[in-house]
Amino acid sequence: MSAMLPTYFWFQWRELAEIGGKIGLTDEESKKSIYETIIASLNLMYKSGLTSAEVIDLIPVKPIGEHEQQIAEIYNSKLLGLFEKIRP
Repeated sequence: MSAMLPTYFWFQWRELAEIGGKIGLTDEESKKSIYETIIASLNLMYKSGLTSAEVIDLIPVKPIGEHEQQIAEIYNSKLLGLFEKIRP
């Protein structure tokens, strides 16, 4: 999974940086914000001692929450399908 894991997120980070520019952030501000937020988010998810459900519940506003199931289905169908192709 780790071999391709960054590809699942790179395009999202790029899109967020572009949105940052559209709302008035400089390129550097967008990059710094994304970088620092991702690092903090990873620490919160994996080093805080909270369950994933508790972490997810910390911020009540989820702008793309209505699409989470669709995104999960894409991950499952594509990634499990790929694994089946390369499974020895």
